[in-house]
Amino acid sequence: MATGSGKTLVMVKLIEYLHSLIQHREISPHNILILAPSDHLIKQIQRAVDEFNQVGLHIDLIPLRERHHKHQGRLGNATTVYYHRSDNISDVQKDALTDYRGYENGGKWYVFLDEAHKGGKEDSKRQAYYAVMARDGFLFNFSATFTDPQDIVTTVKKYNLQEFVKNGHGKNIYLNDVEYNAFKNRVEEISHDKRRKIVLKSLITLAYVCLRIKELRRYTGLEEKLYHLPLMLTLVNSVNTNIENERNDLWAFFQTLREIASGEIDEAIFQTLKDELVNDWSKGSMLFGEDAGGIIGTDKTSVTEMEIADLRKSVFLSSEKGSLQLIRSNDNKELAFQMKNADDPFALIRIGDTSKWRKDLLVGYEETSTLREESFFDDLEQSSITILMGSRSFFESWDSNRPNVINFINIGGADAKKFVVQSVGRGVRIETLRGKRRRLAFLSSNDADEKILQSCHDRVQPAETLFLFATNRNAVKSVLEGLQAEKIGVFERIEGFAKSEKPKVNGKEMPLLIPEYKDVKGNDARRAKFAMSNETLNRFKGWVQGTSDSVFAVRDNLSIEEIQGLRDTTEGQNVQIKPEKSYVSLSFLQNRITSHLAKMGKTTDQVRELNEYEDIVHFRQIRIHAEYVSKLQEKVCQVKKGKLSDEELTELFEQFQRKEITREEYDNRSSGKTQETFKDLTIKKLLGHYYLPVILGDEKAHYIKHIIKVKSEIDFLTALEEWVGKNEVNCDGWMFSKIDEGLDNVHIPYYDSSKNEYRRFLPDFVFWTCRDDEYRIVFVDPKGVEHASSYRKIDGYRQLFIKDNAFRIFNYGKHKVSVALLFYNPQSNPLDYYTNFWIESPSQIFV
Repeated sequence: MATGSGKTLVMVKLIEYLHSLIQHREISPHNILILAPSDHLIKQIQRAVDEFNQVGLHIDLIPLRERHHKHQGRLGNATTVYYHRSDNISDVQKDALTDYRGYENGGKWYVFLDEAHKGGKEDSKRQAYYAVMARDGFLFNFSATFTDPQDIVTTVKKYNLQEFVKNGHGKNIYLNDVEYNAFKNRVEEISHDKRRKIVLKSLITLAYVCLRIKELRRYTGLEEKLYHLPLMLTLVNSVNTNIENERNDLWAFFQTLREIASGEIDEAIFQTLKDELVNDWSKGSMLFGEDAGGIIGTDKTSVTEMEIADLRKSVFLSSEKGSLQLIRSNDNKELAFQMKNADDPFALIRIGDTSKWRKDLLVGYEETSTLREESFFDDLEQSSITILMGSRSFFESWDSNRPNVINFINIGGADAKKFVVQSVGRGVRIETLRGKRRRLAFLSSNDADEKILQSCHDRVQPAETLFLFATNRNAVKSVLEGLQAEKIGVFERIEGFAKSEKPKVNGKEMPLLIPEYKDVKGNDARRAKFAMSNETLNRFKGWVQGTSDSVFAVRDNLSIEEIQGLRDTTEGQNVQIKPEKSYVSLSFLQNRITSHLAKMGKTTDQVRELNEYEDIVHFRQIRIHAEYVSKLQEKVCQVKKGKLSDEELTELFEQFQRKEITREEYDNRSSGKTQETFKDLTIKKLLGHYYLPVILGDEKAHYIKHIIKVKSEIDFLTALEEWVGKNEVNCDGWMFSKIDEGLDNVHIPYYDSSKNEYRRFLPDFVFWTCRDDEYRIVFVDPKGVEHASSYRKIDGYRQLFIKDNAFRIFNYGKHKVSVALLFYNPQSNPLDYYTNFWIESPSQIFV
């Protein structure tokens, strides 16, 4: 999950779920332990828990080292959760370090590990300690920046930086396409002069954003409520001043600051760089697909007419020329920069120790000390600082809406991707209006005055953009690779699918009908029975007979009806004997039976028309990896449209003559074919299908979702096409559709005795056929082999739609409706009892 997207809230909610599962004896009653790498993060978790405790479950947070102490348990709906600094878990016991062996509790912990991506040599050892503590429990890893393949494939939910930004919760991210593409593959390093120009461009950008936000506030009259005070982050890989490349980069940065302050920047160079920025923005794009032209919109003169004095006033807090002075903090961890002729500092270095920087890099700068006791950094949200520089020390446990520009200096190494994503994640946060943490376009009239929303819409892009700059080749490469990694696995929706026209029967559209189900009470004779072995039933009978009603009521909080249900079960009512279904814990079995008896069964006594927005919807959610969207979108539109007009044929021929398309592509598109191909996908029109076109693929096509790519389904469609092409369908009207198990709502409820629970069976296809007033709904499920689950589904179907070995008939208007279930498998040999449900040819659907 992206930074700021709510990992702490998910963590606290998960505690509630685990507590509920423990209370219902669904999981082992282990303790929960939260591990976080800093006191700041622990305090953040404590604040979230305090808010959560206002309603519902009460969570008592206890330090891990107090686990062996006696704590007064809270009465009522409450649970105890322990916490500790993850970086203090060790194999020794000291003041700051905690020996995991004294607290590992036989491995019976549910461990929540925050910032789980951390992994140096020492952290790798700690990761092993965490795993040992959770070896008989479970380890939940939370992070914004997983890069390890094992972490990625075991991820439950991915709400990464791209999703976060696309949903409007963060700033757009801008990369200078022209500049980055020019440098990313170079072997030689970027020249000193080029690095200096990049720094200047970043400062011009910062000044521009400052001016635009100031103008927005003045325009709307929302001086203190609209957006933030812009900030530049200058990030270095290390503060070791002995690294020659880093020394050069840092020195170039400070030299540029000094030159701007003292007025040494050449006006011609300054103008050239402004023109380049305007040109770059007009051609560039946001990292996640939006056009960047709106950055300057119609107001490019705000950039081109900006003078150096404007930059100094916006960023350096003084329009007049002057020299820089340093302000040293009392603890030597911070170093502020201020123009001598200004009242406030504009830049801040935050590292472990600034003394070596002052000695090695900042010789010649006038230096003073500050009398203020509070940290510049801790007061950053309301301070005058416009430039913040540091390394990894402030990337974590720091929340700010202010960054609009990030400079990456000498970023490289094995963990650079993680570093880049994490630091960019810190920069994308946004608060358009106080308490409204989404971009303006995502706000509604309930969030802000409609006049503000409309009048500001075309002016806010600079404020809602994070601009990225890098001053050497390694930094460029790391930025590109790190942020491109965020796009891997991200799917975007394909548009252009359309519902087919329904067939007409006697001059009227044929309705598309599906069964409508309703719940029935537990005592209904048609409900499924609970499965257990005979040995378990006998043991459970002794358990129930030895317990009085009053004990059940007080100990287990059971009602009279629930107690009677348990006693009926011991007499064999509601029970199906299955030798393989044995239970060890009788208290667990009691909870399962009580839960089973409380469940509502399903019945049906009518059919209804298909709801196009609820029942078959998967074609609106067909998604493909972002890199393939435009190409597949074009193919889908071509197939849907079919034959081209004369004008389109002429244009297509001219494209072929200009060699913009190949001969094969020209032949396919000009012929108006009902089929196209893309990679290993086939896009085609299927006669009678509910929507068009249909996309067929291979089971290995993991780059696309919600298409037809199971081999047995494709084999069935091939056989159906072939049969329909050679034979006349003996119906007044027919239609069919694919059903997507994950998204659609056309199903048959059945009881899964292997798990003692009700489930939904979604066959792969549904057919509708009409002949006179005889209407059939036919569910078809192609299967490679028959197996036990298929038989359970048939049993569920028979219970609902078969009576006295004949179809139940449902009335809908003049139609007499029956529902059939068929499994397609030409090589099938099912059990005799189920033979009539297997077909070998699509022709059997239309009998």
